[in-house]
Amino acid sequence: MIKLTRKYAAALMLLGAVAGVGIATGTTTANAKTKTPAAQIAARAKIAANEKKVDKAIDKIDISNLSDLNSIYTYGPSATQTVQPYNMYQTYKLKSPLTLTNEFGHKTVTLPKGSVVTGLNDGNGNLQTIDNTTLSIKNQKKVFKKLGNWHRNFAISKNNSGAAQKYTRTTAFSKNSVASFPQLSVKTAKAQYDAAASSLPFISVTADSQLAYHSKGEIYQTTGYAKIKKFKRTHSTITYYLNKPLSGVTTKKAKVGKSYQYKLCFKLGHVFQSRDSYNGDAGAYNITVNNGKQAFFLPLDNVAESYISAINGNEYVSANDKKVSTVFVEGLY
Repeated sequence: MIKLTRKYAAALMLLGAVAGVGIATGTTTANAKTKTPAAQIAARAKIAANEKKVDKAIDKIDISNLSDLNSIYTYGPSATQTVQPYNMYQTYKLKSPLTLTNEFGHKTVTLPKGSVVTGLNDGNGNLQTIDNTTLSIKNQKKVFKKLGNWHRNFAISKNNSGAAQKYTRTTAFSKNSVASFPQLSVKTAKAQYDAAASSLPFISVTADSQLAYHSKGEIYQTTGYAKIKKFKRTHSTITYYLNKPLSGVTTKKAKVGKSYQYKLCFKLGHVFQSRDSYNGDAGAYNITVNNGKQAFFLPLDNVAESYISAINGNEYVSANDKKVSTVFVEGLY
């Protein structure tokens, strides 16, 4: 096909108009407007309808169960996969001191007995890793000072009994022994690409009920934090009242008694699929968590992705995974 310059195309169109004939230039003519093919319109309508189905299904989830959407399958043949009983966002109270190290293993730090932690259970009551961003501010300062800037650290001893005692209190931090918001990334235009959460600012709720803000995805020590003075949970929302405004987080000043606190309210939002930044291929699923006009997001793991794909039909899901993921996700309602 010959590529027409704007000047040459304009000349042809003028000649065609004089002769009473429309000259095609790409998808336009001199006398007709562009029309989208019916097949494209139908395809877009189907995509939109499927997105609504997904959002409707996910919106039924109790927001306190949000972290469970990061659960993964057991390893083994896909025909017999089940959901792993432990995920990295479950919460525990240490029955004895726990010694940690970073990836290099040269330095150590010990968390005291009674510390509340979020971490991965090995299935035998031992912690494999802990999430530094959900530790109390006091424990965070100790860990980051000695071990450096790491998101997760490793237990020195494999037989440490760190996961023997669940943290059962319902707090701003945890409910049903699962952390409510271990890491929510700020939703910007970058969120359309896979792995964006590794660089975007994020928030987390700590074991001592602080809302912490992290200015970059690669910085795990808090940039700023505010005490959660009180909180309210419903099936669809979690509302926090902070003792002060928190830079990077949208809050609304509210009078509580004789003083003022700073309110924010989280609600589940649109499920969206990110893309591979190299070739634009469809990538991972993420769920939006709205705080008024401010939006955060959480990348989802493979069990939730199977459930979503079974609804929208975008990817093949085996009969086993469809059944297992449906039972699990709908069990979070």
